[in-house]
Amino acid sequence: MQAITAKDFEHVGDDTALTVVDFWATWCGPCKMQTPVLEQLDQDYAGQVKFASLDVDQNQELAQSLGIMSIPSLVVFKNGKPTEKVVGFHPKTALKKYLDGKLAEATA
Repeated sequence: MQAITAKDFEHVGDDTALTVVDFWATWCGPCKMQTPVLEQLDQDYAGQVKFASLDVDQNQELAQSLGIMSIPSLVVFKNGKPTEKVVGFHPKTALKKYLDGKLAEATA
């Protein structure tokens, strides 16, 4: 999973059909639980879904511009455009089911 900043953000999702950006902070307990799940999914979906993480404390303006009010928040990008937001901690099985649905939509 690639760590990004506001500077890198302009090109998020340009090179893949589906990108998931994790908005998190070092002090956030649920974020610390979500990170290993996303790292596993990054391996499981290698080549299909791109994963990135963005520290909201270091990139407050960007987080605000995307309406990030709670963390962890996962923002799903299709072809470089934000399309959906998933807020809160989610176990691997739930996120896998969600991503499988998004991939099916993207290839339909």
